[in-house]
Amino acid sequence: MSTTLEPAPARRPPSAAAPPPDPAPPPRAAPSSDTPQVLTLLATLALLAAACLPLTRVFVGLAFLAPVFAAVLLSAGLSYGARRYGLDPVTSLCVSVGGWVVFCSFAFFADTLALEVLPTPATAEGAVALWQRGLELMRLRPAPAFAEAGLIFITVTGVWAIAHAVEGMVGRLAAPLKATVMALVLWVVPLTLAPGATAAWRWTVPFLVAATALLLAFAGDDLGRWGTWVGGRSRRGAATLLPGGSVIALVAIVAGTGLAGFLPGFGQPPWYELRGSSGTTLTSNPIVDIRTRLVAQDTGPVMRVRSDRPVYLRVTSLDVYGENEEWTNQGIDGAPLDGDVPFEVGIGPAAQVNVDVEVANLSQAVLVPAPYQALTVSGEAAGAFQYDPSLSTMTLDQGTTLEAGDTYTVSAALPSPDAEQLDAAQSFSLDGALTQLPANVPPAVPALARQIVDQAGAATPFRQALAIQEELRSWEYSTEPPQGHSGQAMEAFISNRIGYCEQYAGTMAVMLRSLNIPARVAVGYTPGELVDPEDRAYVVTNANAHAWVEVLFPGLGWVTFEPTPRSDGNVLVPSAANLAPSITAAQGGVDDPERLIPGEERADLVPEDPLDRTNTAPSPAADAAGSGGRNGAARALLLTGLALLGIAVLAGGMVAAGGRNRTLSPVQRVLHARTQTERIGRGLGVAPAESETDHEYLHRLARRSSGECWQAAGALAEAAARARYATALPPESAATSEDAAERLGRGLLAGVPAWQRPLVRVRGALGMAVAGLSRRRSQPSGSASPAARILRRRAPRRPGIADR
Repeated sequence: MSTTLEPAPARRPPSAAAPPPDPAPPPRAAPSSDTPQVLTLLATLALLAAACLPLTRVFVGLAFLAPVFAAVLLSAGLSYGARRYGLDPVTSLCVSVGGWVVFCSFAFFADTLALEVLPTPATAEGAVALWQRGLELMRLRPAPAFAEAGLIFITVTGVWAIAHAVEGMVGRLAAPLKATVMALVLWVVPLTLAPGATAAWRWTVPFLVAATALLLAFAGDDLGRWGTWVGGRSRRGAATLLPGGSVIALVAIVAGTGLAGFLPGFGQPPWYELRGSSGTTLTSNPIVDIRTRLVAQDTGPVMRVRSDRPVYLRVTSLDVYGENEEWTNQGIDGAPLDGDVPFEVGIGPAAQVNVDVEVANLSQAVLVPAPYQALTVSGEAAGAFQYDPSLSTMTLDQGTTLEAGDTYTVSAALPSPDAEQLDAAQSFSLDGALTQLPANVPPAVPALARQIVDQAGAATPFRQALAIQEELRSWEYSTEPPQGHSGQAMEAFISNRIGYCEQYAGTMAVMLRSLNIPARVAVGYTPGELVDPEDRAYVVTNANAHAWVEVLFPGLGWVTFEPTPRSDGNVLVPSAANLAPSITAAQGGVDDPERLIPGEERADLVPEDPLDRTNTAPSPAADAAGSGGRNGAARALLLTGLALLGIAVLAGGMVAAGGRNRTLSPVQRVLHARTQTERIGRGLGVAPAESETDHEYLHRLARRSSGECWQAAGALAEAAARARYATALPPESAATSEDAAERLGRGLLAGVPAWQRPLVRVRGALGMAVAGLSRRRSQPSGSASPAARILRRRAPRRPGIADR
């Protein structure tokens, strides 16, 4: 370890009697022995992990934790390793940037890598596009948001940079207090972006404990620098500082956490609101509320409902689809209710239902859950209700929210025309607003909609809506769907065919609008659990938060469609036989259209002066308000663009010798498909044995998945065996091998959570690299050219006499 040489202190002339000068204090340095350094590294990692905890307020679910914590470990680990190997700070920074490039390439852009390990210009282009998409999502998406690829990419980059800086401050500068302040930045930023919440100690206490541990790790060095321990005779007394300091820190943390509420201004409104505000009743998108409730840990009831039949409790409708791929509306302008509830549009045949609602836990709710279309509202809480007929939405007086114990009764008419009436009806939007779509809708979405209706032979808007509903209901339901890397969430959804209600309802509404069918998204709650059949009592929880689709048929009303294949079956699925089913999918699906429950009435309800549904595109003022953060995003993009330019140059140099742009021969394509499969296998912990043939290894992999994968493994093994000895293969053989490798890879990853799949690929690539190094070491020097070593694969075992 290097020692800083300081100038000797000035001395008095020998003739002047003076005591010898005190020795100069030694320069401060990080602990020198291996054990303290490891403990300091662990304390640093704990501090960084605690600083990342507030990100749980920004993202819905925990899918973001794996890439974020991986970034912390890799960044701090690379910085620590570079320092231990004696690299200077600039070289250490270059190593860290290279590690970030490799990590992000594998995690976000694996399909663009050359030779499956080297970034290419396509990787740089994808990084720029994903970064821009992330900045746009930061401007448009309110927190909490799902962990979309663009947001995770920016988060991982920021965490990586701060982890490198914090480890450098601790290890190189021996400045734990400055490192704590740097980590505090990472801790504070998510809390300024997320909505307010209680129990802040859950994020505060872990950070304080980790910061205390890091400071105490340097306590012995500080004591040796400042002097001896007061109560001891030697510097060994420094050992007593750790338990004493720990007790003092514990008391301070407990006192600070418990007494914070007594500080002036605690819990008061901020001087400046960073999260923004709105003058309309709708201050946040209900879609965000759905995301939060679907993954909420609180499983208690939010409402208790008594109803003649299971019904959806609708909160509002979203009729504007924007360029940020999110459904919203232009705000709710309620007016006091006076007598009957006015109709939004005229409706035809309808089933009348009476619903009693008791609020249990709708925290700060300003929108009233009610069945559509409401006719009358009564009850204790109804005196504060207001109504917006343009969206058929009930809200509350300014400053009023639904509180536990509030009760109200709604009488409603559920539109239920028959198939013959709907087939004869023309579905159109008078002003075109209800079929309007932005220009950035992925072309794959309308193309898929047209393909579905053509294959179903659906000629009328009603049949087309049914066809799309049935196709989407054949997909998979998940509250943590894969986000994809394209920057287009809807395109990723129709590619993966897995998601939750927001994605199903939003995609179906876009598909219908692409067919010129007026549609919108409705949000609210599914019927809930029937807890008392005799009393027709239901319990509604956070898990019943839901979104569905409404389609306008003039003269017949807004008709409900249900595209989401919810895993609990707590949905009402309309069909050609019954547009207003009275049993849920879990209770048996679509019931008898002629079956009427006791007390149910059926009549044509057409008001004398029905309200024409009008809508307009977003106003220029709204657009201007929404673009308030564009200048800041542009500045951030300019700064990061310089860094990405350097990364692009580095990536271009790494693939100067060639890469994925080269045209591979059919033989090389077959061997490449075989290597891709082995990479996934190694990532799953299944590496080939030295004596194992392609046939044996690939079929061992196939046993982990379905029978289709067994056939794919056989086809790939046969092609690989031919490719090892054949001088040429037909292109058809290469295409068959690539298809087999793709099917086998999908089967192997089918049981792996989406957020773990990039890690599987990273582990597999590292395993392949280690295996390649081992093979090269075992070969005589100069036995093969670099190109031959890259394409070399294990030859199949030749059959012996016993095999013949």
